[in-house]
Amino acid sequence: RSGIAQIKEVDVGESVGYGRTWFSSRKTKVAIIPVGYSDGFDRKLSNTGRVLINSKYFPIIGRIAMNMTMVDVTDISCKVGDSITLIGKSGVNSISAEEIAEKIGTINYEVISRINPSIPRLVIK
Repeated sequence: RSGIAQIKEVDVGESVGYGRTWFSSRKTKVAIIPVGYSDGFDRKLSNTGRVLINSKYFPIIGRIAMNMTMVDVTDISCKVGDSITLIGKSGVNSISAEEIAEKIGTINYEVISRINPSIPRLVIK
C-alpha cells in the first residue's frame, strides 16, 4: 500500500510521464503515488497496470518513474494521503502478485522478490 502524495489536473491533449506515452482525452485528475521502479513496481505496468482506491480499480497512466506512479482518479473523490492498494485486497476487489506477473511476463515470486527490502512489511493473518 501507499498513499496519494499529490493531485494534479491535466487538460485535454496533455501528456503524463516520461516519453509522453499517455495523452489525456479529457480533463483528467491525476494522483501521484510515491512508488516507482526503484521500489520494485515494474515499469511494464506503465499504461497497463491498475491500483485500488476505496475498493475500485483505477488505471496507471504514463510511464512508471524511478520513484513515482501516476493514476487517473478523475471519477473518484480523493485527497492527498488517501490509501492506495498496489498489491492486496481492498474491500471485495484485489490485485494479486499473479495478476501483475501475467501483465509483465514473469512469475509471482519475481514480483514479490523485487519489492525493495527497505520497504516495511506488515503481515496480516
